[in-house]
Amino acid sequence: MNFPKLGKMALAAAAVVACVGSATAAPISVGFNFIPFGGVLTANTGDITTSSSVSYSGGGYVINTIDATTTTNNVGVLLFGGVNLTDPMPLSVGSVFTKEFTTGLGSFTESLTVDAVTSGPTSRSISASGTITGGGFDPTPVFFSGTYTQNNGPTGQINAAFNNSTTPPPPNRTPEPGSLALVGAAIVGLAMVRRRRV
Repeated sequence: MNFPKLGKMALAAAAVVACVGSATAAPISVGFNFIPFGGVLTANTGDITTSSSVSYSGGGYVINTIDATTTTNNVGVLLFGGVNLTDPMPLSVGSVFTKEFTTGLGSFTESLTVDAVTSGPTSRSISASGTITGGGFDPTPVFFSGTYTQNNGPTGQINAAFNNSTTPPPPNRTPEPGSLALVGAAIVGLAMVRRRRV
């Protein structure tokens, strides 16, 4: 038996295993909306517009729509599937929370940080971003938004709706100062031309 030849074959087999072992899985592509179902949401201040967290008791969160237009849903999310959120849910910039759901392909966990909070006369909304992992897929950026409304004022019933997607939200379309200055200069120029004609 020729041991050097056997050694070369073992080295080649190890190289193949190392290459296959280092291959990466696909990124996660998923998007869905979910809502609280059958429970009570409670703002820590009683007024959703000033609260820094919301607790949920007596129910669960369920998926009510799946986005098949901007994602491929390659993790197999199903309508009416359950979702778990950190409780109490933080409503302040910089707060961290997790979201979990399970499909036929495994359990998925999102680690998220609140990026922005906005309040309206009867509502409070958050947007967050982070990473989703699980199911043997590559860690993937994920984006979350949620809105809580309390139409009957402080201590009234709170409703909520949430969106979750690996598709980034559209960019903020705020014009840059240079663009505004250019538009302003054009308007002044048109006014001067019109004035000369009069």
